[in-house]
Amino acid sequence: DDNREDDAWDAVWSSQVTIDDKGWTAELRIPLSQIRYDASDEVQSWGFNVRRERVVTNERSYLHLVSRLQQGQVSQFGRLEGVAVPDPPMRLEALPYAVTSLYNGPSEPGDPFFDGAESAQRVGVDLSYGLGSSFTLDATLNPDFGQVEADPAVINLSAFETFFREQRPFFVEDARIFDFGLSGGRNSLFYSRRIGRSPQGGVPDDAVYSEVPDNATILGAAKLAGRTTTGLSVGALAAVTDGESGRAVLPGGSRERFLVEPRSTFGVVSLQQDFNEGASSVGGIVTGMRRDLPGDGSFDFLPGTAYNAGLRFEHQWDQREWALWGFFAGSHVRGSQDALLEIQTASNHYFQRPDATRLGVDSTATALTGAEWRLQMERRRGDWTGAIWAAEVTDGFEINDVGFSQSAERLDAGFRVGYREIEPGDWYRSYNVNFSNYHNWSHEALDDAFRISSWNDARLRGSYNLRGEAELTNFWEVNGDLSYSPEARSRSATRGGPIMVEPASVRAGVRVNTDRRKALSFGLNLDWDEARRGTGGGTSVGGSVNIQPSDQVEIRLEPRLNWERDGAQYVTTRTTDGLDYAPTYGSRYFFADLERQTFSLETRLDWIFTPDLSLQLFAQPLLSSGDYRSYKQLAASGSFDFLSFEPGTAMEVGGGVVCSGGSICRVADDQYVDVDGDGRADLDFEDEDFNVRSLVGNAVLRWEYRPGSTVFLVWQRSQAGSVGTGTFDFGRDLDALFAAPAEDRFILKVNYWLGL
Repeated sequence: DDNREDDAWDAVWSSQVTIDDKGWTAELRIPLSQIRYDASDEVQSWGFNVRRERVVTNERSYLHLVSRLQQGQVSQFGRLEGVAVPDPPMRLEALPYAVTSLYNGPSEPGDPFFDGAESAQRVGVDLSYGLGSSFTLDATLNPDFGQVEADPAVINLSAFETFFREQRPFFVEDARIFDFGLSGGRNSLFYSRRIGRSPQGGVPDDAVYSEVPDNATILGAAKLAGRTTTGLSVGALAAVTDGESGRAVLPGGSRERFLVEPRSTFGVVSLQQDFNEGASSVGGIVTGMRRDLPGDGSFDFLPGTAYNAGLRFEHQWDQREWALWGFFAGSHVRGSQDALLEIQTASNHYFQRPDATRLGVDSTATALTGAEWRLQMERRRGDWTGAIWAAEVTDGFEINDVGFSQSAERLDAGFRVGYREIEPGDWYRSYNVNFSNYHNWSHEALDDAFRISSWNDARLRGSYNLRGEAELTNFWEVNGDLSYSPEARSRSATRGGPIMVEPASVRAGVRVNTDRRKALSFGLNLDWDEARRGTGGGTSVGGSVNIQPSDQVEIRLEPRLNWERDGAQYVTTRTTDGLDYAPTYGSRYFFADLERQTFSLETRLDWIFTPDLSLQLFAQPLLSSGDYRSYKQLAASGSFDFLSFEPGTAMEVGGGVVCSGGSICRVADDQYVDVDGDGRADLDFEDEDFNVRSLVGNAVLRWEYRPGSTVFLVWQRSQAGSVGTGTFDFGRDLDALFAAPAEDRFILKVNYWLGL
């Protein structure tokens, strides 16, 4: 799109560097077979640019200057004239591989499936074939991604799933052509990590021992990508994942195989046509997924088919100073009534909300259709820039079988204005300042669209944000932000229950980085937020340490320590016969004051022994505690009022529990609550205090023994444990982490590049 570079491009090329009395010289050889172009008998003019980064002066030099006051890179390229490429090269590549691995981990005595160690071997191949000089067909059979960096550990207490970036080479390469971003964070019509996902089926309840694969096996995948002479970019991808089964030993010793993930097929087609020398474009994407669901109904909770489609456009004018762009996306999901019920009650829909005026669960539905659109006007060039937008998500928009979205139905509007200065001054080399404001509303605002109170009552989120950043004359970098979020309404706080008030909050953050040119540089991040009504807030202190003792070694440490206070952390929902609670539509919604502390330390080491031999190391220890205090019940829907419970002493009387001297008491790991005031506990739920200790990491020794051919030696390690203590003690928790059972996997992978 003229703005983003493809960092995953990793073709087969070679280079040589020389330092002599004339200075530093680099010569690069990139075979024509590794790039895409249009072969022609006529002499051509190619867009071309070279950028050099000189670390010692923090300087970028261009063969053809790329303005910092204008968006776009390719549109600012220089011209390489007189190019004669009459014949396309033969582009056929094969990359067969062989892998052997050894896994060691904790085992359970008597487990027939795992005794503490196991080995495995596999082979596969990646293929690439050039269709002319502009298109490439890539395929992979039985792919392996053992050398890919591990996902960082996270503690997720929200109602939504965690997004993890794609790191598998086959899906990262040429991924830009399949991008179709939506409003809000990382939402997108295509999320390649759905392919080969973790199994969604469960283990039989009565299983004594069990074994379940970590991921669905990708049997094969293929993709086509390229661009025609008329400016039409084309991308297509198809993948098939195998049905995965687990094994279990049942009481009595009998064994059983059970399905944990059905066989699935995925497909994506993307087209984009450029006009007006790339200043305008129209594009579209279609994605699809089909599952081979078993006929016994055991996987009826999953939809059988899902389709997403999107159309987008962009028009720039006045030398790309102004731009108007937008998109329209639609979704259609089909499945059993159980599957559609799961979707309607999921966290990005919550159709079951008892106070919803425009939504409702349809228990007979077998299909769901929805849409999302956005229209945005921008000024992109010059000192002053800005944007204004409007957007909408309808209630039936569901893309999470192929894409990624946390968005529920909403109306959206906002604007941004910014100023940037690139001419150095007395104290700065450059700086920029931005102010933005946006608001999201539920469609329930339209129940009485001409009343301001209707829009206030339907506001889901909003923010007034001021942000600035500067590079100082000593090459230090400083940036900060200050934001205010007005009171809003949360649909997810009660996990499908009634709307609940989300108090207004204030947030501030400051980040400082010392001179990155130095062999030793530091960064410091401070973030603070505070919610109104004394309901919570937090402080986060983070940093970075960059150490480069030589040109060949770089070490980066990123410690982070968080203190968080949440005055309304969701705990559970209870509906008890005879104890209906009318102010919240019969059910009772329990919350707690949560005190939480988290420490993490991301560590990275890059050691380049030679241009062909390198070592990359990633490790992340994480310690987190959560202390749930002052359990309470939501007093009324549409409010932030609570009924508090006084702690008492648990006594067993007549086969039940009595909370002497209070209305809540603890027995072992459970909390017992007296909600009607008769002294006897009416319901109970598990106490939520936690301590989580985790270590994930991997080390990859990479040797490119010939161009395109590589040997990987990989060590993956994970350690994890948890207890219900709830208090944070760094020394104790660190000792417990290193004492936790460890899982180690050693992988040797060899591939060999064949190119014609």
